[in-house]
Amino acid sequence: MISQSQSDNLQRKEPVTGRPAVSILIVNFNGEKLLRGCLDSLSLVKEPSFEVVVVDNASQDKSLEILREYRHVKIIESKTNRGFAGGNNLGLPQCVGDYILLLNSDTIVRADFLRPLCEYLNQRREVGIVQAKMFLPNREGRLDNCGSFLTRFGFMYHRGFLKHDAAIYNAAGPIFSAKGACMMFRREVVEAAGGYLFDDDFFCYYEETDFCHRAWLAGYESHFVPGSIIDHLMGATSEKSQHRDFVMSHFLENQMFSLLANLEAGSAFRIMPFYFALFFASLGAALVTGKSSLARAHLKALAANCRHFSKLRRQRSAIRRLRKVRDRELFTKIMRNPGWDYFLKTFRGRIQDYQDD
Repeated sequence: MISQSQSDNLQRKEPVTGRPAVSILIVNFNGEKLLRGCLDSLSLVKEPSFEVVVVDNASQDKSLEILREYRHVKIIESKTNRGFAGGNNLGLPQCVGDYILLLNSDTIVRADFLRPLCEYLNQRREVGIVQAKMFLPNREGRLDNCGSFLTRFGFMYHRGFLKHDAAIYNAAGPIFSAKGACMMFRREVVEAAGGYLFDDDFFCYYEETDFCHRAWLAGYESHFVPGSIIDHLMGATSEKSQHRDFVMSHFLENQMFSLLANLEAGSAFRIMPFYFALFFASLGAALVTGKSSLARAHLKALAANCRHFSKLRRQRSAIRRLRKVRDRELFTKIMRNPGWDYFLKTFRGRIQDYQDD
């Protein structure tokens, strides 16, 4: 049960007049073992003012019973599991804050984590999206990624992932994609980036990168803000309910669609051949090494994008209408190219051995 002091703290977050500065939006699915930790940590946050909105994705455990213990949490019940994408889309209209913070239920926040994100956005009108610095207590306290960057191959470079904290990860600045586990954005960015937050068809994985990509094209930057710190338990909900082929097929399917939809024609002709070369090399390596689950994920992703060709054409037309920034200008800010060993170590599950610049 939530303590009386924690309940009072949550109550104090709602201002007497006006609306809260931030709406914290959490999507939950069978997260009964995680919710109290996350919500109790939020009860210790003093400022700025915020509300907490939780979308429950048709959980089959005791999640709803736990949520109802927190009287000042706004609960939205979905009749089906809409995934991370659909759950956030469902909850967004119920958020009244000027800033929206997407927060995973498998996180524990620091009491002062919210202020640096708000101050950063307040001071920089060109920035529309910010990401906190996340530590992984279940991985020896190593870092979650400190922002992701696009590479010339189309795949992502996750800077800092599984590394020990160091001075190079204490600098704020532009990133291609913020991570949805703790990502704050201006409400206005949603309208500018096509009028929607996430593509419902994405269900889960890569949806936040697609949103950040559209935001960049619409003129809003994404930045990493190391002054905001949280702990991320890393996949505690998804690993229980998703198999590896489901996770990887959704990630690859969504990544492929997003790149094909958002890149200018010239950029697509330069990047996508390298992307598919690596894609099929990864598929071949999975087959040779007996990683059948990974091989199935590649094939499912490829088949899904072939089926969605008509949707892809419509999306490219929509992106042309919202675009304010050309790829040539964008790439100078968000593209980084690690060595080949980054991709080899990623495939081998040894990404922590790659040394960031």
